[in-house]
Amino acid sequence: MKHFFPILALTLALFACAGPGRPSGEETGAAVADLISEASADISAQRYDAAMDKALQALEVSREDGSVLNEVQALRTIVGIDIMTSRDADAWEKALQAETLARPQAARPEFKKELADILISKAKLCSYAEISPETGRNDEGLGYAKEALTLAEEANAVEQQCEACFVIGSLYINKNRWTNPVDPDIYRTAGEWLDKGQTLADTYDLPRLRRNGILFRSRWFQQGDRNEEAIQYFEQVLATLKEDDNLTASSLDDRLVRLYTRTGDYEKALDTHDDYVYHIQNYIQQKQDETLQEMETRFQVQEKERALERGRYQRGLLALALLLALSGLFMVLNHHKKVRRRNEELQKVNDTKEQLIEFLSKDLRNPASACSTQLEQLSSSAHSLSDEEIRRKIDDIAQDAKTLNTEVAGYVGNVLIERARRITDIGLSQREIQIIRLSAEGLKAADIAERLFLSVNTVNTHRKRIYAKMAVKNVSDMIRQATELGIL
Repeated sequence: MKHFFPILALTLALFACAGPGRPSGEETGAAVADLISEASADISAQRYDAAMDKALQALEVSREDGSVLNEVQALRTIVGIDIMTSRDADAWEKALQAETLARPQAARPEFKKELADILISKAKLCSYAEISPETGRNDEGLGYAKEALTLAEEANAVEQQCEACFVIGSLYINKNRWTNPVDPDIYRTAGEWLDKGQTLADTYDLPRLRRNGILFRSRWFQQGDRNEEAIQYFEQVLATLKEDDNLTASSLDDRLVRLYTRTGDYEKALDTHDDYVYHIQNYIQQKQDETLQEMETRFQVQEKERALERGRYQRGLLALALLLALSGLFMVLNHHKKVRRRNEELQKVNDTKEQLIEFLSKDLRNPASACSTQLEQLSSSAHSLSDEEIRRKIDDIAQDAKTLNTEVAGYVGNVLIERARRITDIGLSQREIQIIRLSAEGLKAADIAERLFLSVNTVNTHRKRIYAKMAVKNVSDMIRQATELGIL
């Protein structure tokens, strides 16, 4: 027994020496690239919290290794996630950090592309600040976007060129936002930049950027009051789409429904709305299939990892058992502890998969969940809350893991925030929302007036304003659109 502990120490030291050494710079770069790639996949699936975790890991690894390029790439990924989740102040801070690192290296092609991406993000943030004539930062944003375009052309980075063109066009559209009538030179310039971006998106087959171009083009046509030309343009684009590009098709259908309504072609508007529903359902099914496949793959990978881990421990236990029975016992206990933890993780993946199926296949107002009442209340009041308040309330609901999985909660929170933003864009007041809800109960104008202590004329005036803001013609259309927005 007196030699037991020296032998144990020697054995453990030998195993430690046989372990992996410090990763090389090439291995670190590959690790950062893998983390950023995984973060991008999470962004596509709208798992923003998971994406941020991986991007922050990439940032930590790159800083430990001292790789400036890897650090810039990680910061650029974080900026993109912050913009998508409306954390504009955080995005601006990280963009400045990335720019400070990238500018001294801008002569190198790989840094040109990264700096172009960063400047495009800064230009977008300037564009988003355009909420009133006093807060306009369009000229500042144009400076960033045009410099980004120059860098992207020098680096032959087509996606960055295309995105820079669209952002420049959007900023010129913003410059006319508070001008009545619009400045024709600025309007024409905006269209030229949108044409340039669209040509790049079509030539190099860039579906995501083509969708962005459709959104900008819709704003441009609307600003110029060119409904008929917009209809013709969107119909032509729709006819050239790939059959499985349901997301772009639904975006086009949504805009065509509004345009047909404005031009009085209600029959086409109804038919196109049916197409919109069809494409949205197909898109949801596509995302559901992708999510399930990804979860299944993750499950299989974790199963293989567990099998490999079990095999490694079994071989190690066999070797140690020849030397020390007690050391073998210790390894068995440690192994079982890890197996239990891994099983808990796998169970959590299964729970997430089941909840996600429920939420993807049912409306948020009627989920197959014990927390349906809380979600319904939050959905109804989301339009009056800030993004942070919505996320906080979703987090509160998700505190009990048996009620709502945190990953699904994040997905639901993003859906509610998007609905709230659409309500804000429409510009409905609290009084108008009251009238919409009372109308949905079947109350007539006189009943609503009595309930709210208003005159019938006041109620009818409110309804006319609601119709104009929502681009509808009657109560049933108003109620249907309010339901889609989560007001009802």
